[in-house]
Amino acid sequence: MINMKFIHPRYFIPVLSVAGMLSCETAEETPNDLSAPVIGQADGSEHIEPENGEIYGINADHMHVKFSVEDASGIGQVRVNVHANFDGHSHARINNSFARLETNNIFSPTADNPALRFPEGSTRINIDGHETDIFWAGENADLAGPVIAGSYDVGIEATDIFGNQTSYADGSSYIATIQIKTPYAPAISVSNLHEGELEAEAGMPLTIQGTVSRTDHELSSPITFLWVRLAEEGEHHDDDDDGHNHRMADEDFFDKMWGSSAWLEDGNGPDLPHDEMLDLNKILSGENAIIVPASEDHLDLIIRAEDSNGNTTEEVFTIHIE
Repeated sequence: MINMKFIHPRYFIPVLSVAGMLSCETAEETPNDLSAPVIGQADGSEHIEPENGEIYGINADHMHVKFSVEDASGIGQVRVNVHANFDGHSHARINNSFARLETNNIFSPTADNPALRFPEGSTRINIDGHETDIFWAGENADLAGPVIAGSYDVGIEATDIFGNQTSYADGSSYIATIQIKTPYAPAISVSNLHEGELEAEAGMPLTIQGTVSRTDHELSSPITFLWVRLAEEGEHHDDDDDGHNHRMADEDFFDKMWGSSAWLEDGNGPDLPHDEMLDLNKILSGENAIIVPASEDHLDLIIRAEDSNGNTTEEVFTIHIE
């Protein structure tokens, strides 16, 4: 500590000057920016891709990844992560010839992959190119085997140069749940639709003419699990609070499982009558009939099926209630 009473007056000015400079430097090093980067749509796009709820058909082999990130202080890094949504922490053992789609792309000024690199000090980056799309089939895919069909979560997070991060909790990070269909996953079909909807009468059993079947693809396998739910319209998109599927029987009008799920810890029920083709009209009859509630005018019928290789298919059918 400097004792001021022993310092000659001529040293006052230099000492005060040094103290002032140190104070200024400290202030300059302390960032005033406490805001996280903003994630938005890419230039010329109406929305971020992939969109939440997007379904990729059996002939699709990739998803477009299109978005932008802005931060006035400078962008540090951006992470695009893809992981399975159908795994309910069951630690299932599946056929090793199949692979989950798992991606963890980090965009930064020092990224090894040139496609993921952006100039240092950038305050806005625009991601909209074929080289940043994510493939699960074809020559551009780097999976160890055929992709496991099912739902996947796609997340986008960003950090600025001061370490301010986006968050899923406050909605500043982006999350979308997509579904990848394949020709070898179980096929779900309903034939008695009228203008795309099932028609039903309140208080009466729901009539469903349809099947869940194993396909003729060489990679298809026996059906091992069936889950049928009747829920409020649109509720199936929000039935997870931790990014994974769990039963919500207390909130559904109908909730019934058959067989055994490879992915859900509580995914068990009575034995399936067949493992090649299931007749929905027969299964959903008698004590398993779905009685249509009188309190709603539209509901969602959600059917999920799995095969012995872990491939999952989910279809949602809107019910119009008279």
